[in-house]
Amino acid sequence: MRTFKLIIEASEDGIWGRWLKGKDMVVSYGESLEELKINFIEAVNLYFESVEKETVTLADVKYEFQVDVESFFEVNDFINISKLAEHVGINKSLMRQYARGIKYPSIEQARRIEAALQKIGENLVNTKVVA
Repeated sequence: MRTFKLIIEASEDGIWGRWLKGKDMVVSYGESLEELKINFIEAVNLYFESVEKETVTLADVKYEFQVDVESFFEVNDFINISKLAEHVGINKSLMRQYARGIKYPSIEQARRIEAALQKIGENLVNTKVVA
């Protein structure tokens, strides 16, 4: 299985992803994260067929996303910014400014946000819903 570190940037019309390999860069677009993943496989295959003479499938790929705070909230617009701010211990107004791109978090703040999101993700993965 191959792991691709996709740098995600949200825009008004969708989500862009780019992957760097040395001096080469593969760029793809999707209206959603799922569409981006599918389109990215096509773009990566064009690269691999022309440069490395091989192909990859969706089942062969694992993604690691790198995203700034503003793009994170655009891609994950279902997350309540104020509640996440409370969870992280950051002022709600400041977190909303990060989410809108008005202000940018320090490296320390970004790491606190990332750590909280990873903990939430772990909790979600380990949650079983019963009927």
